[in-house]
Amino acid sequence: MGAGSELPMPQGISRVSEPSDASSPDASLAVADEPALRRLNDLINTTLDICLHLDTARLQLQNAISTQREMETVLEMVAARVEAGQAHQTDHRRITTLLMAERDKVSEAVREWNRTGRRFTQHTRLLPAQLESVVDTVGPLPADEMDRLAEACLWTHADVHFSLRQRARYLADGRTELPLESGRAPEDVHAWIARMEEVRAQAAADFSSAREAYLDAMLNLDREHACFVRARSLRRTAETGFRHGSGSALHFTDAIVEESRRMHAVLALQARRLAAKHQLFALAGLLPKQFGLVGPLTWH
Repeated sequence: MGAGSELPMPQGISRVSEPSDASSPDASLAVADEPALRRLNDLINTTLDICLHLDTARLQLQNAISTQREMETVLEMVAARVEAGQAHQTDHRRITTLLMAERDKVSEAVREWNRTGRRFTQHTRLLPAQLESVVDTVGPLPADEMDRLAEACLWTHADVHFSLRQRARYLADGRTELPLESGRAPEDVHAWIARMEEVRAQAAADFSSAREAYLDAMLNLDREHACFVRARSLRRTAETGFRHGSGSALHFTDAIVEESRRMHAVLALQARRLAAKHQLFALAGLLPKQFGLVGPLTWH
């Protein structure tokens, strides 16, 4: 367990987190190719989710291994004290039981790492060890950025840019009916407007739910991190007492387990917060731009 109470850093992929301005967007991602951009947006969101799961599994495995090793060290110290008549055999048996439970947690963490690693490899054709540490370079979303994403979401979900351009061509030819995609029957202008409004209303509802999930994730993480800080402080106090012979070994091992449990929860909630943030950008259709894969003239 490292010193300090700083949050660990699982959040966005470091190698793509900084927008790239060194190259211009490819012509295949021109303004008119919204379907390709939507597919790219969805692909990025899926990839980010997989990478977040893998990085979180890696950090949780490291946390479990660290806890197991610390428990093994304590058990060795207690065994020496038992031989010297400075500790009871019951303490040794109790800590042995706790150590066995921690080893089970390591095994479970290894299985989760392997499971998410297979999914990562299937999706990216990379090995899990090739994933760099995930870092969030954006930070919490300010209110004006949240408003910008909400507005972009209305246009993206309603497919307004693409629909307007397609239908404008027919209106310019003097037609009063507008064709629907996928070869369906022509659509009246008023019916199209009504459909666009319905889709925009659904988009607003979807974004509102995603924003609520993001705010809840932030609140839950803040609360759990506060619990983790308290657990770490108690563990340090218990460790000082144990090493100086004035504190109980069981009290120290219980504190180790509690700190590890809180760290495990923090890592999961931290990943959930970033996934919720990614979802906001995905609903706005801005993930390609966020990661520098398209230029300023594409999409929004």
